[in-house]
Amino acid sequence: MTAQNTDLELLLGRMSDREREIDPQLPVRSLNPGDAVVRRAGSGNTDHALAVSREKVLTASDPEAIWGPLVTSSLELRWDGDEPAAARLLREWVADTAPRLGEDGDWETSLSVKVPSRDSGLVRPLLSQGFACVDITGIRVGARGVAESEAEARLRAGGVTLRLATSADAPLLGVLDSELLAHDVQHGGLADRPGAAAILQVGIEVRLAIDPEWTWVIEQRGEAVGYLSIELNRERHLQACAQGGGVAFIQAMYLRPTVRGGGIGEAVVEFAHARIEAEGFDRILLGYAAQNPRSGPFWCRMGYRPLWSGWQRRPGLPAGTTVTR
Repeated sequence: MTAQNTDLELLLGRMSDREREIDPQLPVRSLNPGDAVVRRAGSGNTDHALAVSREKVLTASDPEAIWGPLVTSSLELRWDGDEPAAARLLREWVADTAPRLGEDGDWETSLSVKVPSRDSGLVRPLLSQGFACVDITGIRVGARGVAESEAEARLRAGGVTLRLATSADAPLLGVLDSELLAHDVQHGGLADRPGAAAILQVGIEVRLAIDPEWTWVIEQRGEAVGYLSIELNRERHLQACAQGGGVAFIQAMYLRPTVRGGGIGEAVVEFAHARIEAEGFDRILLGYAAQNPRSGPFWCRMGYRPLWSGWQRRPGLPAGTTVTR
């Protein structure tokens, strides 16, 4: 390892230590093998902010395209708390990148940055460059749910049961998942593509194969009104938080609008918590649209708080925008 690489690793280590002081549930972050730092900002011989930039181009038929725009440039940002340095790095990245993504006002282009939610010093630099927070990864720490039997009793009182899903339910779950997608598209981060239900159904079939006892159809008086699906110890979720112990992920908890507001959702989540805690997990992650007026308050009530915040500038180059360095 060269002296330059050693210095970079030490700098990244100090920046990661700072993040974990802000939020001990954050992972120790380095760079992926082969990553090259493409942007730096600092003073003199000292870097105060650095980043890796990645670009992705999809077609509308790509399964991944339902999760966002077709052309995305993402920035993996590290910094030491020097706000002017972070602001300068973001400004230069936007100036260099946005004009290359597509035409002015092209909704299928975006710039994206995911940052620790508690690192509030990045809020003003991101807002100044036209970014908005569009998605949240929430975390719940500690076993503190109600008993599974109590949650089920609450559900039965409303005529609701949870039926373990099988592979035969995959088409139904694909429809329910497409309803959830269509709702969240309104909040700016996702895209309702042709064939979305079929794409989502494939993902459900995979989950049913990997974790066959962790997806349920929510039924009220025999009619499907939603579903619950949980993933356990997937690598991408383990990497999202600090080492130590397993991680569960609530992949979906969806209720149709006709049954919302009566406490069913809370009872379903309490059931999920009880099942997860019975398996020995004390950390649970989930994701939700930051601009959904129901999601944030609901998940806060259920014991979650933001861990990661996804910020997006979309279109990458808004119509009539003049980009300056």
